[in-house]
Amino acid sequence: MSPNPPTFLAHLQTLGYHPRSDKHSNSLAEAIIHDLFMHCPAIRQKALSGQLVYDINFTIRAAGADWNVDLVIGTPHLDFQLPEGATDIVRATPSTIQIAIEIKSVMTEHHKAIRNRKRDLEAHHDHVHRYNQHAIAGGVLVVNAASTFCSPLRGIDIVTVHRDPAALVRLCIDQMRAVAERHTVNATGLDAKAVIVVEMDNQHLSSTCYLTKSPAPTVGDPLHYDAFIQTICNLYSERFSN
Repeated sequence: MSPNPPTFLAHLQTLGYHPRSDKHSNSLAEAIIHDLFMHCPAIRQKALSGQLVYDINFTIRAAGADWNVDLVIGTPHLDFQLPEGATDIVRATPSTIQIAIEIKSVMTEHHKAIRNRKRDLEAHHDHVHRYNQHAIAGGVLVVNAASTFCSPLRGIDIVTVHRDPAALVRLCIDQMRAVAERHTVNATGLDAKAVIVVEMDNQHLSSTCYLTKSPAPTVGDPLHYDAFIQTICNLYSERFSN
């Protein structure tokens, strides 16, 4: 598996980033589902037998409240028919949710944005586990390490300067580490989390790249994308593979 999903990077290099669009989170969600299918035998087996489907931007209802989740994986409805010759997990409406992953980004204004993202991720795992304590709640944070960023909300001539981008990345990573994490089904927190660091000024799109060295999480760090995929796979195998 590559350190970070190449299709998501290709999306940013081609279409850029807009804070009011969900195209970037949808692209990353598709990359995550691909990696889970490719690298998790339990998920692949269930998907190829028609017992597991996924959806994007799905609303989970729990305790009378609705929460829209970027990526969900679960069991299909009773009359679901696996398409003949299917070789991948099928996108369809799940009847029950087993994995729910929230995707958040901090591209600029890091100090303000990370507080909001941390709050959102805490609310995410709380809602998912109100729905089902055994459900796997995941969170992914995309952080920008570029020295400048041009937001389409501010106009093409206005560029924000990040005077110490490495420090901003470290701030966001520290806040992600501080998001509650649980290790038993009766505890509180995310079951798996990751930080993906990009260098993107949103002007020269083709130069957008992943940062794979410090201050970004490196292989062996629990926040590394590889560990995130493996953690979800292990938890799914323990909780839902029978």
